Amino acid sequence: MENLTAAQTDASASRIGILLRQSARRLTAAGIDSGARDAEVLLGHALGVGREQLIARADESIEDRQARAYEQLLLRRLAREPVAYITGVREFWSLGLRVTPDVLIPRPETELLVEIALDIVRQRQSDA
Repeated sequence: MENLTAAQTDASASRIGILLRQSARRLTAAGIDSGARDAEVLLGHALGVGREQLIARADESIEDRQARAYEQLLLRRLAREPVAYITGVREFWSLGLRVTPDVLIPRPETELLVEIALDIVRQRQSDA
């Protein structure tokens, strides 16, 4: 096996696919069950791309400033800050809602409650 220089190791570590795998392991090792998903969301946020682009560009390297920005996002997640607060967005019923620590983050159970409420309203309308 060929010995890699520090520069080559740093360059390969900043490739999207490798960075995602390393980040997912770090998050999972810290007890974050959604580590792989969180790593994708945060790297996509740092790069301004979606999941599909991350997959398509897995062998591409990112710039040092992007890697540093991503590391800061990861550190916030490792400190247990919710992803929605880090990215400032949470999807709810296909709507991208802006969230801050001043608001509650919509949860899947909230979507279920909305669906139940809508079913009740529809039922009452059809009964009338």
